[in-house]
Amino acid sequence: MHVKAHFDYDPEDDLYIPCRELGISFQKGDVLHVICQDDPNWWQAYREGEEDQTLAGLIPSRSFQHQREALKQTITGDKTNKDKNKKTGTFLCAKKHQRKKKKKLYSSSEGGYPLYSTSVDDYNIEEILTYEEVALYFPKSDHKRPIVLIGPPNIGRHELRQRLMEDAERFAAAIPHTSRARKDGEIDGQDYHFITRAQFEADILSRKFVEHGEYEKAYYGTSIDAIRSVVNSGKICVLNLHPQSLKILRGSDLKPYVVFVAPPSLEKLRQKKIRNGEAYKEEELKDIIEKAREMEDKYGHFFDMIIINYDTERAYNQLLAEINNLQREPQWVPASWIRST
Repeated sequence: MHVKAHFDYDPEDDLYIPCRELGISFQKGDVLHVICQDDPNWWQAYREGEEDQTLAGLIPSRSFQHQREALKQTITGDKTNKDKNKKTGTFLCAKKHQRKKKKKLYSSSEGGYPLYSTSVDDYNIEEILTYEEVALYFPKSDHKRPIVLIGPPNIGRHELRQRLMEDAERFAAAIPHTSRARKDGEIDGQDYHFITRAQFEADILSRKFVEHGEYEKAYYGTSIDAIRSVVNSGKICVLNLHPQSLKILRGSDLKPYVVFVAPPSLEKLRQKKIRNGEAYKEEELKDIIEKAREMEDKYGHFFDMIIINYDTERAYNQLLAEINNLQREPQWVPASWIRST
């Protein structure tokens, strides 16, 4: 089988490998071709594209890697708790990613909607990522994969989305749902899908929305069906989403392609703001970088591509080139997507 690695590995740093010379190193995101799983701890594999090597190499098996990561987490967790008990009254030793209660509204001034949130957070801090089985997906002319732009606020996702949407023949937005009353001149199914509050709440429970939130006592949301409707029309659906939405979207039949729009270094981010004549505070720039780091740490295993947005024009051309490739070239996707088609 083929797997995508969700961790970096170097046999030189592994005390447990039976023979370091036989180990193969890989990085997060690499695709590995596993040819033998007979040993419970060590699989034999090639890096994808290197099958012409005479010998396969050793990589830790899924269960072995899971086991030692779990042990590592337990040890770190125990140490953290001991340190916390020693220093009561401070939070300095708390785990970096303590799970917060989800009651926050995400501002999506970049997303084109009012204040936005999602109540679905299936992310589990204890989740241990090892390998994900993948298979080759060959592009189909009648199914254009939705493009999902993920990133910290104020990184330019909105501009990139707008640039793509200028080509209305090729790209389109999913029409959002709302429970608010229709205003004069608004057309149902064109501006919004207008539904009752009761219906909206029923749809939330049925997990029909990839993202939803409440603003001024009305619900707003992007549904799986609205995205599917764009796909069925033959166009490419472009979405700006919070990464929490990815789990529902990836669990659908839509095969999203996820692009992480990341900030450059602090100095380059500063230069970009000056070049664009934008006012900025140093703290805001640091916050953008910190949020991006947290997102990548927490949701990076969902990303198909990372674009560093130092220059909008360059980032747009990079994104467009990748979208064009998606129409022509096979891509590695979760194996479950292929089995269910």
